Amino acid sequence: AVANVPTSSSTATTVLSQSSNMGSQDGTMDEILLHPFIKRSILVLRQVPAYYRHTLELIATSRRAEVTRKFLLALTSGHEGMAPIEMKAHDPVNYVGDMLANIFRTINVESELAKGLVENDEQYSYTDDDNDSSGSQEYGINNYKGVDDDLKFMSALDVLNDTVSGVARPLKSRISQVISSLARRPDDEDGDEALEHMDGLGLYGSGGNEEAGTARIRLASLYSICGLLLFYHSAVEKAVKKLEAQTLPSKYASASEGEQSTMLEQDNPLLRCLFECVQEGANAYVASLNVYRAMLDSFSAQSRESQATIAHALITRLCDVRIASPGFGIECHAPEDTTRVLSLGYLFDTIIEATLPSCTNLDDAVMLKIALNAVTKVEGESDENIKKWYGILKEKEEVMVDGQIAHDTNYVLDECGLGPIGSAIESMMSVYIEGMVASSHPGLSEDSLKSAIGTFYGSLVDPPIPSYQNIKDPLLRKYARNKVGQNIAEMYSKIYELTVSEKGGYKDVTFLKHDAVAVKSLLLS
Repeated sequence: AVANVPTSSSTATTVLSQSSNMGSQDGTMDEILLHPFIKRSILVLRQVPAYYRHTLELIATSRRAEVTRKFLLALTSGHEGMAPIEMKAHDPVNYVGDMLANIFRTINVESELAKGLVENDEQYSYTDDDNDSSGSQEYGINNYKGVDDDLKFMSALDVLNDTVSGVARPLKSRISQVISSLARRPDDEDGDEALEHMDGLGLYGSGGNEEAGTARIRLASLYSICGLLLFYHSAVEKAVKKLEAQTLPSKYASASEGEQSTMLEQDNPLLRCLFECVQEGANAYVASLNVYRAMLDSFSAQSRESQATIAHALITRLCDVRIASPGFGIECHAPEDTTRVLSLGYLFDTIIEATLPSCTNLDDAVMLKIALNAVTKVEGESDENIKKWYGILKEKEEVMVDGQIAHDTNYVLDECGLGPIGSAIESMMSVYIEGMVASSHPGLSEDSLKSAIGTFYGSLVDPPIPSYQNIKDPLLRKYARNKVGQNIAEMYSKIYELTVSEKGGYKDVTFLKHDAVAVKSLLLS
């Protein structure tokens, strides 16, 4: 076996070149490199570190060219019966997802190939009669400590890193192009027709061709792409770590998990590419989110919807994207700032902080609360920031509900006839002196009181209390109705007690057919 080892680098190059040509012609390069004879021959070359490393470098170079060629072919012409990936360039999320899936399949294949080429020392051993009394010698990594760095053995991980380095640049350039395109304002380019068409089909929710709808599509696409990048970064990192764990000795063995991830990214161009794309996508998402925030007022004027409604539409859409994405629910080695800006809490802080000053009615408060509920459903209630916003929105909602109830109470009192009587009682109490009676005060005569009470009794058949169908929260809707009814009952109780008391001064009170308790039961039933 040793006699068949190439004795010069030119001979090794010739042998490998012939194998590569045969492999590319027959489509069997993978099978050739994993053939037991080839694997044993490569292992024998460990006797001469220079030849061994040079042969693996030639194989890695050949594989790098082949992997890059297949990737570009898959992009432009299709590969293995699949349609060209760039046919989906109009759909940025699917386009990026298909590219990343292709890369992930490639790295799985190449890692298995690299592992097969660089077997562990204990799998093969060869006899050397001139060696020590044991008569055996293992030609492995550990037998060549102290050699120059240029002559050190290539591990399976080194071969893989070299093999996939060729696809990093074309992958990054295309992903960067998609991200920068989505981060542009709609009026900066003429490429929104596809996005608007997708929105019109309902693929990204309502919004039609309006500017706010297009902005939401772009933000949802950016957020979804960030999720895909996080998922495939984690998947590729696991594949690389799996191969690294089988490579002995390992320079990563003494490093912590975080340090291992950093070292792998430095050594593996594809991991580094995905890491940089994650950061680029997160930065573009934050920039687009800030633009959306700054244009809330403009969007509201164009669509004739409140800022709270527009904010709600974005938050709920991104919550749906996060639920559907596989990348946001896994642990990924990403900078803390990147993880923070991709959280739904950051989204809610950014949008709601700008929306809250324009929240002037109950509907707006309810819309923001629904959006917060959507965030809580995805990320839970443990976040202190979420609890803070719940408190702020609850307080604002209570103020608005109380104001609406006060307005509706006055309206119902006027409709059922008790409004003028209540106003007259307040007027009397403001000038009341000892001995004054209500019957002598303007607006509180016996005839006026009889007429008002008669109208009120007639309205009890169908009290004019608002139904509050515009309030989305059923509990809040019930609270508002009951509160108005309670206020009406309290006003009747006030009139009833004054009428039957000495302060009333009325000779005939038989027109009061129902006491306060009965009226309250009727109103709150």
